[in-house]
Amino acid sequence: MSTVRIGMIVPSLNTIAEDDFRRFCPAEIAYHVHRVRLRTEPGKVTVDDLARAGRGAEDAGRALLDLKPTAIAFNCTGASVAGGEGSDRRLAADMTAALGVPSTNTMLAVKQALEALGVRSLVHVCPFEGESSEIERRALEEGGFDVVSSVALGFTDARVAANLPPEEIAAVGRSRDSDRADAILLSCANVRALEAAPVLEAELGKPVVTSNQAMLWAVTRLAGWRGTIAGGGRLMTC
Repeated sequence: MSTVRIGMIVPSLNTIAEDDFRRFCPAEIAYHVHRVRLRTEPGKVTVDDLARAGRGAEDAGRALLDLKPTAIAFNCTGASVAGGEGSDRRLAADMTAALGVPSTNTMLAVKQALEALGVRSLVHVCPFEGESSEIERRALEEGGFDVVSSVALGFTDARVAANLPPEEIAAVGRSRDSDRADAILLSCANVRALEAAPVLEAELGKPVVTSNQAMLWAVTRLAGWRGTIAGGGRLMTC
């Protein structure tokens, strides 16, 4: 039986992260999922809603402590930075201190993944409308990355974005690629971007990072696991 256990917290409306972990999490690692309520305005997730979910991550993490996780991941890209400048780093540090378990979050994982791949410039693709996309762009630039362009697809409901086929996600990345970008970032833990990443990498000849890919890569390493994962893109071989 595995002794490496990951606790993953996702927003209550997320339907994709568990599928991605089911496909790609190494067999020797157990993962357990808990949800934090993401309250929404009628038909719309706002930055305030995301910030509220981020503030609830620590309490949600407490519900995972009884299973003695090796590491804890709060997996929501927007919510991990909705608290303002440096909020991803603060959230990880606060959760680690309060829970007594190494903890991370999606944007922090994305930044670490980009650094591991040697990426300095990127195209950022976010499924949501401008306000949510903007907080992610700012967080990436605060992390020292050159965001060549930031593409907001205009969705307001993550449950609708979850229905995007991987082929459509890949098509967006393909159409927005730039010679100035070292990589493409397909943001959001509730879209099927990880399925699109390997094909798009092969076409473009550059890394394609996704939220769930970065989270799985980062949290397994936080838990002490070292290895490669077949089929999950270039990052999974780092």
